[in-house]
Amino acid sequence: MSAALAHTSDTTRVCLAAAASYIRQTVAYTIEVVRWPIYPLLYYLSLYFTYQAAGRDTAGDVSPEAFLLVGVFGMTLWSSSIWSGGYAVESERSAGTINSLFLSPASRGAVVIGYSLGALTIFVVPTMVVATALAFFLGVDFDVADPLAVLVAFGALLAAALALAYLLSGAFVLTRRANMFANFVQTPIYLLSGMAVPVDDLPEWLHWFAWAFPLSGGMEALRGTLLSGQSLEDISATIIRLLLVSAVLLIAGQWLLGRVEHAARNAGTLDFE
Repeated sequence: MSAALAHTSDTTRVCLAAAASYIRQTVAYTIEVVRWPIYPLLYYLSLYFTYQAAGRDTAGDVSPEAFLLVGVFGMTLWSSSIWSGGYAVESERSAGTINSLFLSPASRGAVVIGYSLGALTIFVVPTMVVATALAFFLGVDFDVADPLAVLVAFGALLAAALALAYLLSGAFVLTRRANMFANFVQTPIYLLSGMAVPVDDLPEWLHWFAWAFPLSGGMEALRGTLLSGQSLEDISATIIRLLLVSAVLLIAGQWLLGRVEHAARNAGTLDFE
């Protein structure tokens, strides 16, 4: 038991240290501090005016204003996760510190999660401020019957974003073209996760792909609890599916990180050039 507690304590310290390091690196650049409050605002407005130009007055049985407002949260979680946790190992490689990462006893998984938590600490708060202001100015009506269900839905969506980032952290390094791969997967996941358009509006053959992305379930649950008065019981099946898919992603991510170490041993280098 003491060994397990010591391991948990060490992993937590690594995770928090990685998060603090990511925050310090990010806030050192003024453009990053300015960009993240503006980015969700521009994302929201571009999609909102697209709905207006198309003459759509509903999106998924609610107003486009409300639908996209929740979508901004998903976009923030996904974007911050893919470019932080997903990029964690690749960032270490680019900075020339990957040798220290793999030769140290620190958990690589803790580093990945730490990067993601650092990004979320920086980016979620500005997004919430922007979303609150938009809700006020656009007159978005919320229908919250069960505050606990909202917290569970948000937590499950956060867990899904972290799990997906964990999977990508090894995949990015193995492709040796992390930036190209990240840009390739980012837009399809925006579409398939129901951030910009309702999944039900997509062609039926895409529904299976959307179902495989845990973010789509999280978006569905969060919208249901915020906009349709759904309770914890109403979203329970979606949350269970979301957590199961997230668990599969974590297992796959652990395997991919193992493949990164295996490739490094075979090549005799940790530079992955």
